[in-house]
Amino acid sequence: MIRFDFWPALLGIPLLAIFYGVLAARKRPVSQTFTGPFLETRSVESTGCFTAVLRWGGLLALSLALARPQSGFERLPEAGEGVDIVITLDVSGSMLANDYSPTRLEAAKQAALEFIEGRPNDRIGLVVYANQPLSICPPTFDHETLARFVERAGIGSLEDGTAIGSGLAVAARGLDYSQSDRRVIILISDGVETSGIVDPITVAEAVNRIHGDSLKVYTVAIGTSAPDAYGVDRETLSRIASINGGRLFDVHSARDLEEVYSAIDELEASTLPAEGLFIYRDHYLGLLLAAFAMLLADAFLRWRVLKVTGE
Repeated sequence: MIRFDFWPALLGIPLLAIFYGVLAARKRPVSQTFTGPFLETRSVESTGCFTAVLRWGGLLALSLALARPQSGFERLPEAGEGVDIVITLDVSGSMLANDYSPTRLEAAKQAALEFIEGRPNDRIGLVVYANQPLSICPPTFDHETLARFVERAGIGSLEDGTAIGSGLAVAARGLDYSQSDRRVIILISDGVETSGIVDPITVAEAVNRIHGDSLKVYTVAIGTSAPDAYGVDRETLSRIASINGGRLFDVHSARDLEEVYSAIDELEASTLPAEGLFIYRDHYLGLLLAAFAMLLADAFLRWRVLKVTGE
């Protein structure tokens, strides 16, 4: 891509054109007769036309050079830059409850997709869990593929149940090889531990011992207070987050889910520019040299014309 770092310099050409136009309108044409031997057969008129081309070409090149044209290309963040994130999504049967529109699972997926779209410079992965966990996608910059995995996440791919501790363990394992100093797990659940092999608190403590302050766990408790709503173990989720430097988000609607991701965005703001990482190379030097050469040639030819006409 091409850009101009100081684009106002491009206004120099039209301003000069107006200036020369005003001067030309005020200047009376002078009629001269030339006699005597000439070394060149080129007429003064054609020389004047050629010098005008050189002059305006030089001014154009100078204007472009002052505008500092740059070409660049986007690069992906390198390992260690940005934040590595794993979204850990509950896909147990209770996520089909329609106290969220249209269901808890669909609301959670839509909020996750918006979150992914808003963090182009961070590696993000996906783990789903029910009776057991399944790593769907490791942390990646390929957010288009990740988004497809999120859209396809559904009930029935895993045996029903809720293994919060196992889901957390697999998510943390997915960050073992991360070179980033900032790692985040977003653990979403709408139930209580029913089928895990290891207690969720024990897993949370082990994650903290291994990763320390470099890994934070934010837990999201999905569930309403309706009498027929499925229960959610907020106490356990709160302790998991507290042990790993995060916090619990208590969510009661699809709107609350969007606000959760917005809050995490603020808490874990990327240090990289949202518009992407670009490397730019300057191209003004060639234009500057061309402008100097054309203006010098223009000055020399006009001096030659004046010298000849004056003899």
